[in-house]
Amino acid sequence: MGASIPLYSLYGQIDTAAELRFLHLESLESRNRVYSWNIRPHRHHDLYQLIWVEQGAGTVMLDEQTLSLQAPVLISIPPPIVHGFRWQPGTKGLILTIAEGFVADLARQSGDEAVHAALGRLLTITGAVDPGSVGRLRGLFETILDEYIHERVCRSTAISGNVLMLFAEVARLRHLSLQKDSHEDSGRMALYRRFKELVEAHYRDPWRVADYAQALATTERNLRRVSIDMAGQPPVRILHRRILLEAKRHLLYTEKTVAEIGYDLGFEDPAYFTRFFARNEKRTPAAFRRSSRQA
Repeated sequence: MGASIPLYSLYGQIDTAAELRFLHLESLESRNRVYSWNIRPHRHHDLYQLIWVEQGAGTVMLDEQTLSLQAPVLISIPPPIVHGFRWQPGTKGLILTIAEGFVADLARQSGDEAVHAALGRLLTITGAVDPGSVGRLRGLFETILDEYIHERVCRSTAISGNVLMLFAEVARLRHLSLQKDSHEDSGRMALYRRFKELVEAHYRDPWRVADYAQALATTERNLRRVSIDMAGQPPVRILHRRILLEAKRHLLYTEKTVAEIGYDLGFEDPAYFTRFFARNEKRTPAAFRRSSRQA
């Protein structure tokens, strides 16, 4: 089944690695109208989505569950949850899509465990959980939309701040729901998320896939199967993507040499780090830094 579920960046566009601070906001009807209000099951391997449905209703597929939802409702979808929608024509709302790395950066800025816990879960939260939240959610999405479509001074700061407020609202609603409307991880998803947590903790260490499997008390074969089912990628590719993300951050936001960055990321040989980066990024670290800074 995993091989038949397409991976997209935005629905209808073939998946590519998200930019470090990628954020996209669009009306629910703008994309759904193109696809006759029927978004087929798909997933994103490094994009997080918040879908705010203010008017209308529809049938929603979230992993192995099919739900009939009536507005107002907020849907929080972390990667790589499979999701599809069949909305009633005329349903209104907004879809906020954010790079997984950007979400992690904002969550770290908050320093709030409740935010981390909420963003790592698939959630569908109706207005019945807290009627007062409807107005707050509407206001936050409208503010983010206003900042998104206007090129004003401090635009990025304003958007980031309001997205953080939105994350706090999601965390509060999750807390209030007391698991009534939340959908906790299945066994496979729980294993995959523990793997991602270990990658985050050890990507600088010389851990092989076998080391991760041992730490998770599973086999390499099972870890590979779960990883491909959940993310469409084998564990080694997920590990390499995380290393590559950190390498890009260092290249963009520090003045460290390429060799220093390689050593920081656990490479004993700077030449091997350069080959690793070029093999995954199709250009050398120096070329990436140069072109990114020029852009």
